[in-house]
Amino acid sequence: MRQRLMIAAGSVVVAVGLFFAYLRMARAFPINGDGASNALQAWDMFHGNPLLKGWALSDVSFYPTELVQYGIVQWFTGVTADQVHVTAAITYTMIVFLAAALAKGRATGKEAWLRIGVAVAVLLLPVPGTGYQTLLSSPNHTGSAVPLLLAWLVLDRLKHRVWTPVLVALLLGWGAMGDPLVTFVAAVPLAVVCGYRALRSGERLYELSLVGAAVVSVLISRGFRHLLTALGAFESPHPPIELAPLSDWPHRAWMTARMVGVIFGTHRPGWHPAAFEIFLSLLHLIGFLVALAAFFVTLVRAVRGTADRVDSVMIAAITCNLGAEIVSTISVDLMAAREIAPVLPMAAALAARFAGPWLASDGAQVKIRIGRGVLAGVLAIFALTVVIYSPPRAEPSEAQEAADFLRSRGQTYGLGAYWASNNITVTTENKVVVAPVVGADDRLVPFCWQSKTAMYDAGAHDARFVVFEKDRPFYGTPEQAEKMWGAPVERHDVGKYAILLYNINLLNGFPPHCG
Repeated sequence: MRQRLMIAAGSVVVAVGLFFAYLRMARAFPINGDGASNALQAWDMFHGNPLLKGWALSDVSFYPTELVQYGIVQWFTGVTADQVHVTAAITYTMIVFLAAALAKGRATGKEAWLRIGVAVAVLLLPVPGTGYQTLLSSPNHTGSAVPLLLAWLVLDRLKHRVWTPVLVALLLGWGAMGDPLVTFVAAVPLAVVCGYRALRSGERLYELSLVGAAVVSVLISRGFRHLLTALGAFESPHPPIELAPLSDWPHRAWMTARMVGVIFGTHRPGWHPAAFEIFLSLLHLIGFLVALAAFFVTLVRAVRGTADRVDSVMIAAITCNLGAEIVSTISVDLMAAREIAPVLPMAAALAARFAGPWLASDGAQVKIRIGRGVLAGVLAIFALTVVIYSPPRAEPSEAQEAADFLRSRGQTYGLGAYWASNNITVTTENKVVVAPVVGADDRLVPFCWQSKTAMYDAGAHDARFVVFEKDRPFYGTPEQAEKMWGAPVERHDVGKYAILLYNINLLNGFPPHCG
C-alpha cells in the first residue's frame, strides 16, 4: 500500500513537471486562427449555446472532446491566448501517461518500469519547430489520441470481460464524434484485426464482439451527428478526401516519411545543424528504429496468429494512418504532420511492449546491459533537456501587431482575413472583435469556416475596420473592400497586414452568413 502511494505521489509530481515543461514549449509559437476559433466555440458552448447553434465549424469539430476540455480550462483562465497553450500542455501530458500505461500492459516489477521507460523515451522530448506546432498547438488530431489510447487500454487491461466491447465502442464513438480520423485509425483496424483473429483463434465469439464494437462506434458517432443536425446544432462539412492519383503516391510517400521524422524528432526542418541538435536527433532515431523493428516483428506475428491482440490492432492502426496519407488527397506537407500525430504514442507503446521483455530478461548478456544503459542514458539526457531548455517565448498570437494597433486606436469591432480574425479576438480578450471574411469575385463575404451568424449582425455590431494579410490575397484584398465601401478614411500597413479604417458600419448590407 505504501509503495502504491509513493508511486501515485511521484506520478503527480512528474505530471505537474511535464505540464509546465510542455507549457514552455507550447508558448514558443503564437496561437493561430484555428485554436482561437475553438476557444470561442468552447466559451459559447459553456455559456448558453451548448449546441453551438449558428456556428459553421471546420471539417473536424472536436465538439465532445477538446472543446469540452477547452471549456473546463476556461473556468480557470477565461478566453485568453495562453488558454490554448495550457490546454495543449495538458493534452500532451495525458498522452505521455496513457502511452506509458499502455506500454506497461500487465507487466510488473522490473519489466514494467523498463517498458514505461522505453515509451517515455520516445515521447518525452518533442522536436522544436514543426514538432512543437504539431504536438503542442491547437486541436489538430493530437488530442484525438486520448480516446484512442483509452480504448486500447480497456482492450488490454479488461480482457474477456463482458463490458469490454461496450466500453471500447463508447470510447471510439466518443472520439469519432469529435474527429472522424478516429474511425479510420481505430474502428477500421479493430474490425479488420479482430475479424482476422476470429477466423484463426478459438475465441471467435469474443473477437466478433470486438468487431461489433468497432461497427457500433461508427454508428454512435454518425448517429450523434444526425441528432445534432436534427436539433439545429452547428454545421460542419465533411472532410474532402478522395483517392490520390497513382502518380502522386511516390511523392506523398516521401513527404509522409518526412512527417514521421517530424513527430519522432529525427527530422528537424528549418533548424541549424548544430552539434547538440544532431546529437538529439540521433537519440530520437534510436527510439524510431526500435519502434520500426517492433512494427515489423509484430506484423509477422500477427499474420501467424501469435501476436497480442492490442499489438496487432496498433500496427493496423499505424498502417491505416500512414497509408491514408499516401493514397488519399489528405494534405501532405510538413505542417500536415498533425494528421499522423496518433501514430507517435501508439508506436511508443508498441516499441515498449516489444523491447521491454528483452531488456528485463535475466542473464548478464552484454547486449542486454548495453540496451539498458542506452535507455537510461537517453532518458537522462532527454529529462535534463526538458528541465533546462527554455525556448524563446513567442508573441501571444499571430497578427499580434495588428491586434496591438487596433487596440491603440480604440477600435472594437471589424472584419478580417481568417488568420487575422478570431485570433485577434482571443489575444485581446474580446476587447477587439474581428469577424472572419474571405474574398469572392469583387467583394468580401462571411467565411463559412469557424464563424458564427451573430458575428455579422449589423443590429448588434458596428464594424469599422477590415484587416487583410498582404501575402494571402485569397482571404480578401483592400481592392475588394474599396469596391464594396469605397476608399477608407485611413489605411495603415502594419507589418504584413493592411488595415483599412471606415466611418460607416461595414455590416450594413453585408452578405448573409452561411451558418
